[in-house]
Amino acid sequence: MRLTVLTFFLFLSLTGMSQTGRETRIDSLENALKIAEHDTTRVNILSELARNYGGIDSLKCFENGFKAIALSKKINYLRGMADANINLAGGYLDYFDVENAKKYFRIGNNFADKLIAKDSSARNMKIWLRGNYNLGVAYGYEGNVDKEIEYVAKTIPIAQQMGDKMFVANGNTNLAIKYNNMARFDKAYEMFEISQEQFKEIGEPEDILYHSLSFATSLAQMDSLDRMKSVLDIAKTNLDKIPNSFYEGLYFGELGFYYGRSGKFDKALKALDRSSEYYKDHKSNYYFKLLYQRYADIYDKMGDFKKAKAYTLKYINFTDEEHSINDKVGSYYKLANYEAGLNRYQQAYNYLKEYVTALDSVRASELENDMQELEIQYKTATKEKEILSLKNEKSETALALEKKKSQNYMLWAIASVLSLILFIGYYGYNSQLRKARKKEQQQETEVSTLKQEQQNQLFSAMIEGQENERKRLAIDLHDGLGGRLSGISLNLSKLDKDEPKEYPKAQLKKVMKDLDDALTELRTIARNMMPETLVKFGLKAALKDYCSSRTGNETKVTLQFYGSEQGIDLNQQVTMYRIMQELINNAIKHAKASEILVQFIKDDTKIDITVEDNGIGFKEETLVDKEDGMGISNLKTRVAYLKGNLEFHSEVNEGTTVNVQITLDAT
Repeated sequence: MRLTVLTFFLFLSLTGMSQTGRETRIDSLENALKIAEHDTTRVNILSELARNYGGIDSLKCFENGFKAIALSKKINYLRGMADANINLAGGYLDYFDVENAKKYFRIGNNFADKLIAKDSSARNMKIWLRGNYNLGVAYGYEGNVDKEIEYVAKTIPIAQQMGDKMFVANGNTNLAIKYNNMARFDKAYEMFEISQEQFKEIGEPEDILYHSLSFATSLAQMDSLDRMKSVLDIAKTNLDKIPNSFYEGLYFGELGFYYGRSGKFDKALKALDRSSEYYKDHKSNYYFKLLYQRYADIYDKMGDFKKAKAYTLKYINFTDEEHSINDKVGSYYKLANYEAGLNRYQQAYNYLKEYVTALDSVRASELENDMQELEIQYKTATKEKEILSLKNEKSETALALEKKKSQNYMLWAIASVLSLILFIGYYGYNSQLRKARKKEQQQETEVSTLKQEQQNQLFSAMIEGQENERKRLAIDLHDGLGGRLSGISLNLSKLDKDEPKEYPKAQLKKVMKDLDDALTELRTIARNMMPETLVKFGLKAALKDYCSSRTGNETKVTLQFYGSEQGIDLNQQVTMYRIMQELINNAIKHAKASEILVQFIKDDTKIDITVEDNGIGFKEETLVDKEDGMGISNLKTRVAYLKGNLEFHSEVNEGTTVNVQITLDAT
């Protein structure tokens, strides 16, 4: 029973945990797909739709997944091929098609390996982690627990280095479940304790609820009832925070299990009744099989053998895949005891025969192997006895002396060989250790040097950008505003020199107009230095204001802003504003675009900025030649300051798409 219960919880971790808010996410993705203008954007949205439809609508899951794969191949989009294949594999896993799941996980993981070899950014590493982790889960579905643990243990340290705390917490919980299934309770308990602290730090109520129910079930197997109750109390606290929770039936099922183990049978039955009520419209649900067994155990302890028998029959006749032999052995033995307790000895005898038959089938193969081993041992012993008898006929004394000499020689030879092996091993180990330390020191020195070079380059680029900005500001002030103020000064001097007899209305009107123009130009320069709207009202308002100002008869600039500025400090907002300002100016000035789409999407600590235009485009291999004219160097500097990633996708006469990905934690 331990194996089936905890495997069931593992399945929940892959499906039920992602239901919250999924419908809203799907609607948002469907709407985004309708307005997407570029193939890479369509691939990303189709792949996410396949992932979100998994477990909800198989037709749409596979339809979107295969579309994403086909489009990725067409445009040779490596990231899309990795992500789409892995998400499609996840869809097959949701519907228990393990063979196809493993097939597409392997394909996706191959692409993911190539992807991170080129670019090991956090965004790409998360795809690699998801693919390898879930391939391990697929092996677990087949019962290959060792293989599953191998993949889980492979991915968790990398996720930990990346700072993906939720991935690490879920991975540790699932490792704990697997160790418990292997009866390694000390290791299971250790992993549950670790993941419990991690979920307390970063988990939502539903995450903590999943972990607590898994932990409680494991504690029941360890007979740690006091600890089980404290963990169930944590589960109840978080269950109360989630109306109509997916885990309500599971919680009361585990609570009934606890009360049954504690001898509080009335409370146990009430808890199991609440769990059954939750699943009443889904009686084919696998958890019902577990509930039948728990009802039977409680009625057995209460001495109500009639009800215990009824629930055991429901358990063994449950319409799922065929029961294991061990399942049948245990169930028939219990049925025989129940019938005996009801004084129905004939029926008890019949069930006992079924029990013996099932038990014999379990032992048959074991007995056959034991018999073969005994036969080999017998033949070997007989042959050795014959040889010994022949030798004894010649000379028992000579045999004893020879045997003693042989033993002495053998012991000496073994001792010599062991000493030699130990010496060689010790010398080899020290040699390898010295090489490894030396190599590690060299690598640390190289990494430190590279980091210093990168920091120096970034600092130089920032200084150069500041100097260019100062030069531009000086030119604006000297040629623009300075020229206007010089003209105003000349006009006023002339007016004073001429000493007009009448009120110089026309001349003063011209001076006032020049002053107004100078003030307007001064405000423009000031706004370029630090947008007033950004400081007062935030990034969204500043972008909206700027996009409106750049929209005219020949150019339309559209802004789509999702999320809020919360969690982004002012320096980061100004830098993001400058990035989008530069990209919009490039689209108008260099690409001669008539339509520009600006997207800003903030999801937790992840920010995606996309600027698409329908301009003249360019060949991506000529991007280095365009750095000075398009301000690409300044763009790269600002993105590097935010520790983000910058990507260009362009074709001649097909427009340009620029993507910027930023993780706030990294900055």
